[in-house]
Amino acid sequence: MLVIGSPRAREILASLRVPGEAFDGVVEIRPRLAAVIEWIQEATAADGDGGISKGYDLLHGRWLPAYPETTGYTVPTLLNAASVLGAPQLRGIAVSSAEYLLRHVTPEGGVAHWADSARRPIVFDTGQVIFGWLAAFKVTGDHRFKDAAVRAGNWLAAIQDPSGSCRAHQHLGVEKVIDTRVAWALLELDRVTGLDTHRQAAVRNLEWALENQDGDGWFRNCAFAAHEDPYTHTLAYTAEGLLESGHLVGDARFIEAGRRTAIALLACQRSDGSLSSTFGPGWRSTSRSSCLTGDCQAGLLWLRLHQSQGDQRLYAGARRVIGYVAATQKLMGVSANIRGAIAGSYPIYGRYERFKYPNWAAKFFADALLALLEADEGSDLRIHPG
Repeated sequence: MLVIGSPRAREILASLRVPGEAFDGVVEIRPRLAAVIEWIQEATAADGDGGISKGYDLLHGRWLPAYPETTGYTVPTLLNAASVLGAPQLRGIAVSSAEYLLRHVTPEGGVAHWADSARRPIVFDTGQVIFGWLAAFKVTGDHRFKDAAVRAGNWLAAIQDPSGSCRAHQHLGVEKVIDTRVAWALLELDRVTGLDTHRQAAVRNLEWALENQDGDGWFRNCAFAAHEDPYTHTLAYTAEGLLESGHLVGDARFIEAGRRTAIALLACQRSDGSLSSTFGPGWRSTSRSSCLTGDCQAGLLWLRLHQSQGDQRLYAGARRVIGYVAATQKLMGVSANIRGAIAGSYPIYGRYERFKYPNWAAKFFADALLALLEADEGSDLRIHPG
């Protein structure tokens, strides 16, 4: 029972509070980055085994179990933030997270969905963990991380369909174009090992994704479940995988496909800087709430394109959407459970991760702040991709 005036009641009231002033430029980037990274540290401590808790469940007042997938791609974020914030302790946390992932490998070499007690390996989850192992190998030279990444890559290549898709080993049994982000991981692995099987598997998947993109940049097979409209989160995942992979293989088709989606998202940006949580075919908005993770990812896409194209519209859109998300971040007067965190949705009772603070929202907000700092300072801060 929720008691008025209790710590949990105060957390809920704080989470429902309307955001204050909008994000205030470069001066605010480092404090907000420090705050969200401190929350990720809280999420790591909550797990107790080295992994990062899936997040904080506001309604139940509890931290959820660790999530291998998102722990994996948060390792590079922690390492990138360590150098920017002058916080060497983050390196230890990142490496401990990579160690945790070694302890949670399935017999096939993959990783399972956080809620699957049967521990069946999942394609997307496995791909994201590769980012973490490669980053840990880069900073430690420990070949256990490289070997685990190679084994995971071998499994991913072995189970791929001739079409380039992976129909088996999918969360909820649905093949998804978000696996372009797995292709990106395989190409990063290829840069380390030079094993052509990984590169070939990545390109096949990217080709399949192109077949699922409409002319206006929207993707079919992009939702988590069949007969649902995709979230901005999954649309941005797919565009990001194509854009980053296109640069790695030097294929303008993949770069253009990612750009097409990013530009379409920019055209859908609302007056307050946000994006709809979901979009149907033709970029029809199908939600009033906003998926904050997807907002951050859209900002990242726009900043990446701005970096190569110099289009100020992209930079302005990125600042606005990052500002929108930043305005929802609570920095003072709240418990450590939510201080610095980013909710799944705004309002917090919106469709995506309702009444929760997921760790990947924090990860992508940190990435977006790092990218904005990079754009403002003209420096290269993304040492570890992912």
